[in-house]
Amino acid sequence: MNTFRNIVLMSLVPLFFISCSADPLADSESLASFFEQQGFDYSIDKEGDFRIPADSGSIPKDVWIRGQLNFAGDTAVREIFSVSLVVSEEEMATLGRVLLQDNMQTRIMGSWSVVPESGGSDSNTYIVIYTVKAGINADRDYILQAVYETASAAAALERVLSPVND
Repeated sequence: MNTFRNIVLMSLVPLFFISCSADPLADSESLASFFEQQGFDYSIDKEGDFRIPADSGSIPKDVWIRGQLNFAGDTAVREIFSVSLVVSEEEMATLGRVLLQDNMQTRIMGSWSVVPESGGSDSNTYIVIYTVKAGINADRDYILQAVYETASAAAALERVLSPVND
């Protein structure tokens, strides 16, 4: 009887450690726990996306972490992004080249994207977003670095392109 009990206990111990050390991006509970350990304030919207506000943990811009994973076969990716600014069609004509150069020369973890503000192709304004994509098995340091880089990149572009208030 003792042998059976020892076998059962030995098989349960690894399961305990696996569940306690879940990857932060694996599910919403792990992600929430990770943010709490880092001291981030956050909220979760109706779609299950996490939002870390700009005043939390020296983060200069709001950062969103998609609640929904993007799957490609057995691989899953979660998006971490920050909105930099909204620009007009005229501004977009010159900004596109700047964003492309920044993607190629400066950005290490993520990249810039531009989407029409109204969601349609006839929009006259565009949202400029910096996004980092993290694999579901990304370690805690990578996630933390992604949060900071996303907010910093979005804030830097906004500072450079926004008019100065006198």
